[in-house]
Amino acid sequence: MRRAVLIPLSLAVLAACADQTTLPGPLPPPGGIRASTSSAPGAGGGALYVSEPWVLAWNEGGVIYGQNLPLPDVGGGIVVWQDASSGAAMVLAVDVATGARSTYGSVSGNFAFPVTAGRWAAWSGQGGTMYLRDASTGAVRTFGPGGGQMVSPEGRVAFIDFGAGVGNVGVYDAAAGTTRILTHYTPSTAEAAREVDVDGNLVVWSTYTQRSPYTTGIRVMDLSTGVEREIVHVNSQAIGAPSVSEGRVVWSDERSGNYDVYLYDVATGTQRQITTDPAGQFNARISGSLIVWEDTRNSTSHYLPENDIYLYDLASGTEIPVATGENHQGWPRIDGNRVVWTERANERWEIRTATVQAVSLEAAAAAVDGMLADGGISNRGTAESLRAFIAQATRARDAGDVAGERGALQRFRAHVQQLAGKQVSAAAAARLTAMADALLRSLGG
Repeated sequence: MRRAVLIPLSLAVLAACADQTTLPGPLPPPGGIRASTSSAPGAGGGALYVSEPWVLAWNEGGVIYGQNLPLPDVGGGIVVWQDASSGAAMVLAVDVATGARSTYGSVSGNFAFPVTAGRWAAWSGQGGTMYLRDASTGAVRTFGPGGGQMVSPEGRVAFIDFGAGVGNVGVYDAAAGTTRILTHYTPSTAEAAREVDVDGNLVVWSTYTQRSPYTTGIRVMDLSTGVEREIVHVNSQAIGAPSVSEGRVVWSDERSGNYDVYLYDVATGTQRQITTDPAGQFNARISGSLIVWEDTRNSTSHYLPENDIYLYDLASGTEIPVATGENHQGWPRIDGNRVVWTERANERWEIRTATVQAVSLEAAAAAVDGMLADGGISNRGTAESLRAFIAQATRARDAGDVAGERGALQRFRAHVQQLAGKQVSAAAAARLTAMADALLRSLGG
């Protein structure tokens, strides 16, 4: 079943295992690939930055892992999470645009593992009953048994079925009201299924061997053709849950000696490594051209982690920090250009969100004006000095002077850092610095 893990156990004891990568041909034909509807910035490879994060919700009761870890998910402008601080796992939701909150239901125990694709939300109870809510009617139906559910915008729920005594992959179709079991593992077969995801006609899942030699893998099936392929096979039990979007699959495994994020393109049948930092990168998710993950590069302890959230834009080939700092940030989720994660702050688990945005010199100038208006910049003289650097960069850009534009942006960045915590608030300085960094990256410096 899907597990609430903020840091893999194997990070404490890394297994240096050889890799046996399987790169089959593409699924013929690639009819299971969802047509891209993503409006995420960066589709043209432009400069990106991450907006100032804000708190959507939090669970009461302090930092008690087994009772109130929210485990949020995001889809279609809706964020869902669980709150078991009262004794039962409540399934809650918030519309990010309006702030309107709803209670979808509750199950006994500490975990409901809610997921959403906007119209559809799914969760499960400890007894194996799964629930599916249709936002168009507010109706909740039950199906199952199973768990580890993920849901698509069409109302397809991929899940793990344990009826055969081991994990098998099932898909419930809300429109038809029927369930299809995709795999037929048994206790006597070599493999069993562990974690799943679904997007359009593509269902992906991880497998594990039930006896030595212990290995794991990722497989994908096109529901429209029934064709199944193995994406990767790794000589260890350490592989992260797969995530699929628009014909691309991401996951993490430790073939290099630490967890890294990998991507498989169904249309081409090719695989590539996304992260290379010697620390661990895991809990990877993908939406369109954007990949997010949880990262240990700045964490100093395996027992009280201080992990961060990072993002990679496939269009521009750029890695961007999303949430860093002394707090622990984990369990990232992404939908379009919106990132959601869980953060340990203020002696509680908070659900925070930010958006990935395209940035330009004009946007930076507008940000300065907005910060002057809302108090992030304390006086007009400071704002005018910052706008002067942006004006210099704009004139250089319009003249085709890349070196001049880069130099003006570097001076702007240095001036912001000099004023941070003084005439420019720390939050405003962080946002302006991120915008400058994004513009400098687009210039190659």
